[in-house]
Amino acid sequence: MKPAEIDPDYSELMTQIGEQIKELRKKRGISYTEMAEEIGLSRNGYNNIELAKSNFQFVTLLRILKYHDVSIFHFFESLKH
Repeated sequence: MKPAEIDPDYSELMTQIGEQIKELRKKRGISYTEMAEEIGLSRNGYNNIELAKSNFQFVTLLRILKYHDVSIFHFFESLKH
């Protein structure tokens, strides 16, 4: 299944979100495959989020942040401006 195309207006933001999610995962020292399993996503689905190739659901972001014990507010504050 081909991931939905990212709207060019949000490409930079999606890239920042993916990079921040990847950084959280790396701090935990787990692979993206392990992370995907932990939150109930396919390996490719999770990898597409980190690579900013997916229009993922908001609830998916919440599950990722809950796993890392990061509030949604702190997460968005940590993104580059």
